[in-house]
Amino acid sequence: MKRIDFSETGICDINWSPDGEWLTYVRVEKKDNTEISKIFKAKADGASPVEMAEGTSPSFNSDNDIIYENGDEIYLNNQGNSTLLISKSDIIGGTPKRKPKCSGDGKKLIFVIDNVFHKESEARNAYPYRSFLGVADAGKRPHSQILANQQWYGGTVTWFPDHETFLHYEFDSTGGARIHMSNLKGDKLGTIFGLLPSISPDQKRLACKPKGGQSVVVYVSKAEQWDADDVETMVTKLPEGGRLSGSPPIWLDNRFVLIDEAGKLFRVDTRKQEAEEYKKIPAPVLRGTYTMVSSPARDRLAAEIETDGGFELHVFSL
Repeated sequence: MKRIDFSETGICDINWSPDGEWLTYVRVEKKDNTEISKIFKAKADGASPVEMAEGTSPSFNSDNDIIYENGDEIYLNNQGNSTLLISKSDIIGGTPKRKPKCSGDGKKLIFVIDNVFHKESEARNAYPYRSFLGVADAGKRPHSQILANQQWYGGTVTWFPDHETFLHYEFDSTGGARIHMSNLKGDKLGTIFGLLPSISPDQKRLACKPKGGQSVVVYVSKAEQWDADDVETMVTKLPEGGRLSGSPPIWLDNRFVLIDEAGKLFRVDTRKQEAEEYKKIPAPVLRGTYTMVSSPARDRLAAEIETDGGFELHVFSL
């Protein structure tokens, strides 16, 4: 176990660099009773962290530069110097660009284009402002574009290990809690029910939370087609009626770990459909967002742990 950083208020939005050597994260600080989100970069071996910029949603590109959101625009930070990457005027003028997420190899970037007026929705007496997904090169100021003409209702993006496919879920739509699978061409590959998806290293299993459920659902693809005829469903109940929290499951191999709404850490073995409390490391903080994330090699876990007087970021060996 290595202690990386400390905050009296909180640490979140943790991400690893593609080479597994660095961490970036948001440290929340208070100034004059106002919370300020500051982005830090630190060596995963425990070397002193360095403040990079103010903002949220940091992730690394392939050069270990940090891409992040600030003021409804997206920036690239290279060794402490920030340059504008995607502005409000890009693609659709005057729209916020939010929640950037780099692929695991750091080459591509998906982000949210928010508050887009959508005439068809208005005609159906639906809320006329929608969000869409954008895609861009993560290495330089890109020629970004809308990733197909699909509306987006919420949730966050989760990349597949192949760096070409991704998941996003919507939690507030007429169709209920749904997870959509797409590729960088904008092709929709499949839709399943659930929230907070996480894909296994072999890309054949997907763990998620059923809306309002006290269990975790694992979808198993036999031929990686992810259609109704291809997918098998496996349900594992958490002990003592626990419920999956807002932190998605973290796959290790055939097993994954997750935090329930009571703040306990569980490990689920998909081969046995068994869940057991995982006590080898302290349970990460429950915030309804990412407070733990595995390294690219899945041999270490970075997690925010509550301590006396505040919160610490630790790296644990798995």
